[in-house]
Amino acid sequence: MSECKVCKSNAVEALTDYEDISYKGSVLRIKVEYSLCNACEREFLSKEQIMKNDRVLRDAKKVHDGLFSSKEITDARVKLGLTQEQASAVFGGGRNAFSKYERGEVSQSAAMDKLIKQALKHPVVYRDLLESAGINNSGKSISYENNIVSYSSFKAANQERFTPVKCIKMQEVSYG
Repeated sequence: MSECKVCKSNAVEALTDYEDISYKGSVLRIKVEYSLCNACEREFLSKEQIMKNDRVLRDAKKVHDGLFSSKEITDARVKLGLTQEQASAVFGGGRNAFSKYERGEVSQSAAMDKLIKQALKHPVVYRDLLESAGINNSGKSISYENNIVSYSSFKAANQERFTPVKCIKMQEVSYG
C-alpha cells in the first residue's frame, strides 16, 4: 500500500467503485480504483491508480466507438502470429505503437483498427500487408481448416433423382 499524503499513515486501503462518465452523448459506467486512509479518512489516488483508471476509461471509450480494446488488440496480434514490433511494421504507427496500444496507454486510430480487422477477415489482405512490410509470411497465416462444409449433408445432394457422375473429394488449400 501507499502512504497517506496528508497524515503520512500507512493505514491505507485500496477500494473500487463505479463512476459514470459522459462520453459522446452516452454514459459510460467504469470501475475505478482509489485509496482511503483509515487514520484520517481522506480519499486519494496513487500514481498507479491514476494510470490504471485512465486505461480503463480509454478502453471504455474505444469499445463505445466500436474499436478494439487493448486486450482485443493483443488477441488480434497474437492470432496473426506477429510480435509487437512486426505488427508495427505491418500496420504502421511507429516502432512501439503496439506496445502502447496493448498496455492501454494510447488509443489506436479508427483507420488502424479497420486495417487490423481487414487483415483478420481477409487472408489475401494480410499476406499483402506482410509482403509490403518485408516480413516472411511462412507460418503467419490464419488457419481456415475447420471452415469445410460437407455437401453430403445437404438434402438436395442426397436425393435419388440425382445420379452422381463422378465424385471428387476436394479440399481448399487457401483463399486468394
